[in-house]
Amino acid sequence: MLAIGGIFYGLNSNEEELDTSTIVTAKLVITFGNLDGNSTMTFDYVTTSESTVYGLLLAAQTQGNYSVTATTHYEWGLFIESIATWGNCGGCQNEDGYWWTYFINDESGQVAANRQIVNNEDTIEWAYTNEY
Repeated sequence: MLAIGGIFYGLNSNEEELDTSTIVTAKLVITFGNLDGNSTMTFDYVTTSESTVYGLLLAAQTQGNYSVTATTHYEWGLFIESIATWGNCGGCQNEDGYWWTYFINDESGQVAANRQIVNNEDTIEWAYTNEY
């Protein structure tokens, strides 16, 4: 599998439809690996009716005062371009060699974030990183 922009290939016209409408509450952590000091936002309880890793990220936007920009790549699926306007991040989104990736309960994501189901009490971490 190819990891680009933190989301793994996971879209295929032959895949079954997922039921992502279950209401879940989970922990969300967002980490900027290229910042010193205040580089992490933590939301202990995020509730969403879009029970995917991507849905959880979107659900915390208002509380976290950030915005998410994503595109769908024909080969790799959903691609997070930025999680922006948080604190004094400034240009941290455009650093060469960094990308967004997610972990669910400390395990690296294996499918596109809009295809990864979240369960109650899961911990989701989004990391802006340069490490595979």
